[in-house]
Amino acid sequence: MNLLAIDTTSKTSAVGLQVGEKRWQSVTAPEKFHSRDILPTIVELVDSAGISLGDLDTIVFGKGPGSFTGMRITVGVVQGLAFGLGIPVIPVSSLACLAQGEYRESGATNTLVVLSARKEEVYYGAYQIHNACPDLVGEEGVLHASLIPRLENCEWVGVGDGWGLRKKLELATGQNMKQVRLEACPQPEDLLDIGAVKLARGETTDAMKALPEYLRENVAKKSNS
Repeated sequence: MNLLAIDTTSKTSAVGLQVGEKRWQSVTAPEKFHSRDILPTIVELVDSAGISLGDLDTIVFGKGPGSFTGMRITVGVVQGLAFGLGIPVIPVSSLACLAQGEYRESGATNTLVVLSARKEEVYYGAYQIHNACPDLVGEEGVLHASLIPRLENCEWVGVGDGWGLRKKLELATGQNMKQVRLEACPQPEDLLDIGAVKLARGETTDAMKALPEYLRENVAKKSNS
């Protein structure tokens, strides 16, 4: 199993590679994202692993929500590589990736991920860990912090820069968080963990269906229906 993972939806550029049981990864914080910055990193990791791009089985990528520019860069690189190599892709929510990261770091199994959108609007997603992989509870969305859905009564932790609005979020959800971590970015190892599970389940898609997740568009469509 040879997996390539890419995410540029946050302030960092995350690239990872898994070949069998071994992994290589790179996390950088460039001043400006550009596809030309991602490709050399991919080539460097592939060379380090002693394989070629043609040996890849699939590409796991962070589909967002997040930086619009970053999402478009990720999708452009993924589509180009996967289409050229004739391999499938695995889209992963950036919110799910952060929940997976919290599970890896602290063992938390109930995580509400909240990222700043604009003003007091936030992207949100509640996740529970099952079989070492995050499962979405309800839906992901984008709303004013005071309007996000209530959570079931259990021990939750909060992750993401949206938790700067902690009081509003806790009031809306009806839960006091056990802990909150504001600084969090998708990591390659978490993308690879989720990707490996999805690949085993057969949850892959065609390269040309690799699209960014614009939650704001989803909300607009729902409000007009």
